[in-house]
Amino acid sequence: MFEALPIAFPLISGIVLGMGVLWMQAPFFVLARRSVGLIDILISDLEEDDKFAMVNKATKATVVALGKTLAFLAVVLGATGWAYWYLPGMFWADTLSTGWRLGVFTAGTVLPFLYPQKKKSAYGAMAQLFHHLILDHYHIGKALLRRQIKGVEHPVEEGAVSAVLVTGLARAGTTALVRTLSERGPFRSLDYSNMPVLLAPRLWAKFYRPSRKEQQERAHGDGIKVGLASVEALEEYFFKVVTSDRFVKKDRLVRHELSTEENEQYRKYFKSLCKPDEVYLAKNNNAVLRLPSLLAQNPDMKVFVLVREPLEHAYSLYKQHLKFSKEQAEDPFVLAYMNWLGHHEFGQGQLSFDLNVLGAERDRKKLDFWLERWVEYYSYAQGLCGVEFIRYEEFLARPSQVVERIAKATGMTINAENVPVFEKTPEVPSGFSPDLIRMAQKVYAEIE
Repeated sequence: MFEALPIAFPLISGIVLGMGVLWMQAPFFVLARRSVGLIDILISDLEEDDKFAMVNKATKATVVALGKTLAFLAVVLGATGWAYWYLPGMFWADTLSTGWRLGVFTAGTVLPFLYPQKKKSAYGAMAQLFHHLILDHYHIGKALLRRQIKGVEHPVEEGAVSAVLVTGLARAGTTALVRTLSERGPFRSLDYSNMPVLLAPRLWAKFYRPSRKEQQERAHGDGIKVGLASVEALEEYFFKVVTSDRFVKKDRLVRHELSTEENEQYRKYFKSLCKPDEVYLAKNNNAVLRLPSLLAQNPDMKVFVLVREPLEHAYSLYKQHLKFSKEQAEDPFVLAYMNWLGHHEFGQGQLSFDLNVLGAERDRKKLDFWLERWVEYYSYAQGLCGVEFIRYEEFLARPSQVVERIAKATGMTINAENVPVFEKTPEVPSGFSPDLIRMAQKVYAEIE
């Protein structure tokens, strides 16, 4: 036993240090977020009195976080030093040479990192922290946006199309259509490689140049492969920042108008993403909340709304809700990620559109809830002017014709040849209100 002690003490001290480094992750991350939060307030354009109070509160929180981090560090270093220098002397075990002691100590520091840990998220701890530091802080986002659009001008040009917006209730086929268009026309869109610095992609591209190969099936489990080059609904973060989330309420998402200044920022933002001969292509399922003012101020924007057979559509939403609710319970970062991007279509963060036609069903585990969401959305959407509807089923069966139709509507050159037909097996759900499905089918039949 006593022969093992000279090795045991430096080994234990190394293990203590290694475990301490791992345990320090939590207080360090809190300190990082508190510090960046303080910076976010300092660079804000808030009223001075409000700003002063918020700075005081954030400063206290940062100092407390710093104190906890330093105290934890002191405990870890104290315990390490105690096990390394003091304990061997107490047990007359201070017999190893300096070189051997350092070697055993180093081995001990490595051991905690070799212990297998269950992976709880697709994103590592540092990646999650970076997303929080960038996406949690809207004033930093606004500063990044100002840098992105500095010197950019984008006046409306008569007869030209500068942007194409694809929208619809989630699970209507918007992703498949946008990806088809992006591969076949002179379009530019936001993609996953722009995450998380969505408001300054040009700046971010100077530091981050990942492989853009397709990687894996997306989280929806619908067979669509995604990679860092995949177009996605990412522009909603822009609207969340410039409007300071004024349309996001506790229990719903409300309609709102874009101010002239906000719209001008939007035009400059999407223009900054495009090369001279490119057209901005966006997928945004929340666009219905601001479409009237968006269309009024952007006559050079074409909007296409996808509509899907209501029962199949509602059932798809229902299944996605159950799937993402489970994933978000297992990995809270999934919920944070979707909330940042304004993805409130399903899951624990689900928020319905308040379109003044809200139904009575509030149980998200019932199919009728999702049928009501369908009726609400498309009852409102069919009254919008300046949009063109595309049936999901038509796109699946005759995608080339749909692409040709979009090319004609926009006046753009889009390759519509040999667009692959999408294979989908219809599902027949049960447990829905006959009256509700009749109402939905009536709306569906009226949409042209």
